[in-house]
Amino acid sequence: MSGESMNDLLSYVVERAKTHGASSAEALFVSSDDLSVAVRKGEVEKVNRTRSRGVGLRVFRGKSQAVVSTSDLDRGSLDVLAREAVQLALETAPDPHNGLPGTFKRELPDMSSLGICEEPAPHLSQEDRIRMALEAESAAFAEDPRIRNSEGAEFQSAVTRRSLVNTEGFSGSYSRTIYGLSCSVIAQDGDSMERDYWYEQSHYLAGLPKPSEVGHHAGRRALSRLHPTRPLTKTCPVLFDPEVSRSLISHLVGALSGYSLYRNATYLKDREGTVVASPLVSIREEPLCPGGFGTRPFDGEGIVSSPKILVEKGILRTYLFDAYSGRKMGRETTGNAVRSLGDVPQVGVSNVLVDPGTKTKDELIRSIGSGLYVTELIGFGVNAVTGDYSRGAFGFWIENGEIVGPVSELTIAGTLDEIFQGIVEVGSDLRIRSSISSPSLLVESMRVGGT
Repeated sequence: MSGESMNDLLSYVVERAKTHGASSAEALFVSSDDLSVAVRKGEVEKVNRTRSRGVGLRVFRGKSQAVVSTSDLDRGSLDVLAREAVQLALETAPDPHNGLPGTFKRELPDMSSLGICEEPAPHLSQEDRIRMALEAESAAFAEDPRIRNSEGAEFQSAVTRRSLVNTEGFSGSYSRTIYGLSCSVIAQDGDSMERDYWYEQSHYLAGLPKPSEVGHHAGRRALSRLHPTRPLTKTCPVLFDPEVSRSLISHLVGALSGYSLYRNATYLKDREGTVVASPLVSIREEPLCPGGFGTRPFDGEGIVSSPKILVEKGILRTYLFDAYSGRKMGRETTGNAVRSLGDVPQVGVSNVLVDPGTKTKDELIRSIGSGLYVTELIGFGVNAVTGDYSRGAFGFWIENGEIVGPVSELTIAGTLDEIFQGIVEVGSDLRIRSSISSPSLLVESMRVGGT
């Protein structure tokens, strides 16, 4: 379905909801077409193709709300759905904070400038997809004889389309394409056996690197992990690789949710306008970032996207709200609603970027006398209410500014306040690989638990 036909269908749905007694309504259409092929040790292991489409309807009768969804797009069936949704709302307890976000007058951005949809999509045969996955795995094996086994390589592609219409005059739609290639292999040398992986993704097929590059990188990462030792327990500097730095950032961003605020479930409550990180740290949300993996022209409630500063030189500048959590806290929505077909909106983010510094990762490593370079985090030992942080880790030990070898079976611990305010360097190696992107982060001191 085209964006215009999707919007026509949704306009019909919200009109029927109003006819059946809804005071306001919002309809969401989502379709997806996903295809993946996976190979292992030179053989095709699986081929998956998934297509889905559906409509989600949220209706209000005064301050009572109901949410329903269906995959049946026949107009007669949608009329029945609208009537039943209004009936459900009549049976739901009212909440004074329920309701659509209100009328926000702002034009949608030029969709072509977002760089998130390849149209027309290039033709890819099944043989092409299999070939790319096989090339990635083959390159990993060719990296070194010590690459002994494989967990497989996978090529994925997806096309998603979203359209939203509400009774307050909003109507919008957008599409997204994504291509991904990943490889995971196992290196073995004597009694040491280690696994690692690499992946790349892009909104455009030509944006993916050669499959051999993905495989070679996966192989090198696995080899670098062989024969790890366990470090002594000590307090020392810790350098977070960009692949794990974004995990740290996600914990801070999650603590900014309006839902966490009104539930008193965040260590950042009542911290707006105060220091929450080092003055070297600035964090932005850029929902219109061209090619970003969270780029979107509007949020899950039809609020047109605009950039915002979350943390400015260590100072917390804003929390994140959808319409409901904003009303609960006496605030307006910040355009951070996310929504699936059958659920009410929640707070989420689009693209979160940490402003890079000036030093390369190698320069940061050379600045460390004795410390830890973390490349993998294990477990979920993070308490968003207190900010306590303790996670298993894998990485490399640094002595006199040089990496001396891999280390494992260790934990790193502190609090999120201590970690973020203890950042003494931000690397220059920012690369957008997911919806949350960060360069390397060097923390002055953390507790490293080993032997």
